[in-house]
Order: sequence, then C-alpha cells, then structure tokens
Amino acid sequence: MNRKHGYKKVLSQVPLFSALGEPELSEFMRDCPVRRFPAGEAVFQPGKPAERFYVVLEGSVKIFHLSEQGQEQTLHLYGPGRTFGEAAMFAGGEYPAWARAVEDARLLEVPRAVLERVMHQRPGLAMGMMAGLSAKLREFARLIERLSLRDVPGRVAGALLEEADGRREFRLARTKRQLASLLGTTPETLSRSLGKLSDAGYIHVKGRTIRILDAQALRRLARQG
Repeated sequence: MNRKHGYKKVLSQVPLFSALGEPELSEFMRDCPVRRFPAGEAVFQPGKPAERFYVVLEGSVKIFHLSEQGQEQTLHLYGPGRTFGEAAMFAGGEYPAWARAVEDARLLEVPRAVLERVMHQRPGLAMGMMAGLSAKLREFARLIERLSLRDVPGRVAGALLEEADGRREFRLARTKRQLASLLGTTPETLSRSLGKLSDAGYIHVKGRTIRILDAQALRRLARQG
C-alpha cells in the first residue's frame, strides 16, 4: 500500500469526511497539503490566527497549555485519524493552546477556504463536522470531570477503565509521563497511585502492561474520586 493510498484510507475513517466518496476524497487531498512535523516541533501556538485545522495521518500530536512557571498540562493526545484545531478555526478566532508533535508526524493541513468550498458542494459534510465537534465537546466534558472532580487515584482509575475499553489486559497507549500529564499530576505520583491500586488487588502492573483484576472496585473509585 503506497503512502497516498494509506492517507486516503485514514481520511475515509474520519467522521468529518464520511460524506465524501473516493473521488471527492482524492480531490480534497489535492487541495490540502501534507506537512511533516519532526518530534518536538510546534504545529501552532496560542494567539496565532486559527485559519486551518489538521488531520493526523501518521505519528501523534499533543495539545497542551503552559503555566506561568513553564509547566505543561496536556489536554489531548491525538494519533492517526484524529482532527484538531477545527473548533478554533470555525470560531474565527485564535488557537487557545499549543499543538506539538510528540513523535515524527505527518498532518493534512485543511485551510478554511478549502473546507468551506467543499461544504458548499457537499452539504452532507456539515453533518460530519457537527458530529466531530460534538465528540470534541464530550472529550472536554470528560477532561473537566477528570481534572476538577476527582482526586488522583480516581483519575487514574477512570483513565485505566477508559483505556481498557472492556479488556482484562492491555498495554498503555501512552508513556507514564504522557499519562501523568493528561491526568494533571506528576510521573512520580502516578507511579505511587498505580502501586496503591496494585497493592489493593485492583490491577497488576508490568511495565506498560496493565491487567484489570477488579473492574468494579476501579469503577467505584473513579466515581468516588
């Protein structure tokens, strides 16, 4: 499978573009550049005009805030098939946070003018956009709940259940440092919390592999936290 065909397959699975057939996807991709961002390079920063949004084709990108002390608070981590920056673009304002490549990434850059033209031609695309923005609202609601309504053990329990997605055993998709940042804590505190959950018999931890031993106890802790 060549790279271009692979990118088209990624786009076809993005809810936003579900209304487009193969010919329209090909035309859309001709009008939107694919840009490479080496690991550590910023895609955008707060205060810059939001004139385009991005689709992750390869690699991963994190969205984060910087405190006055220079500490990062990761808001989201996006991999292939995920979009970011569209809410700010449609609001017609500025990007509210930083976006930076976590690993070498290739992103489809979608300028506002291109999207508006395609939406005019294919009104069904607007429904995909609404579905995508609704999903982002749910993401932000979960983020607010995670950071403001739970203590650290509750956040960790909730994050493990979310990532497990019903599985008894899974490998963490993020490093412990990345997960700690997403949960608004430090890697050391995260490790202590994982240790406590393990000592309590709720989970078994081996490196980045997690085995759920007592899902009901984790759910109870996530609710109480």
